[in-house]
Amino acid sequence: MPDEFAVPETGQPIAASPADTAAPKKNNKGLVLALGALAILVVVGAIAAVLVLFVFQTSTDNVVEVRVPEGQTSQQGGSTAATETVEAASPAAAVANSEIFTFRDIFEPLVGAVSAPTSPTETTTDTAVPGDYAADTLYLIAIGSESGVSYADMVWNSQAYTLAEGDVIPDTPWKVFDIRTSDVVMLYGDQQVVLSVGQGISK
Repeated sequence: MPDEFAVPETGQPIAASPADTAAPKKNNKGLVLALGALAILVVVGAIAAVLVLFVFQTSTDNVVEVRVPEGQTSQQGGSTAATETVEAASPAAAVANSEIFTFRDIFEPLVGAVSAPTSPTETTTDTAVPGDYAADTLYLIAIGSESGVSYADMVWNSQAYTLAEGDVIPDTPWKVFDIRTSDVVMLYGDQQVVLSVGQGISK
């Protein structure tokens, strides 16, 4: 039999290797670290619970909120109680599911046909009612198009102008930059100003 498998017959105990003695110390360190982390979590949780209770605590001694439904008045003192007769609402008529949940043809238009077609050559938008206009104030009265060219009706110093894109109001720094469907972008020098129909601006 080889010597490596032989059991020594001496009565002396076998000395433990240094690797075997270091392992329990490591386990003790891990246990201490785990207990320390658990203690820290408990302390942090207790602090959070105290803060939550402190923040959300409401005193009901001094705060009384009374909400009165619309159409009723609050009672002062409560010594006498006013009685009102309330009529019971009748139940709504029953609606069949087939009236609500039905198949809709996605190719069928939701809106019916327009009864009077609009003229493609001339369209106008809402117009503001002319009235007294302040001096040195530019007003946008209406926006329209004629033969595919958009124009804006404007008033400057009580003088009416019909302007297209790129036009300038004489003797002023106002220039029409862009005409859109409901507003006009004007240039005052190099500054852009947006005017809606019926709106005025003074510079």
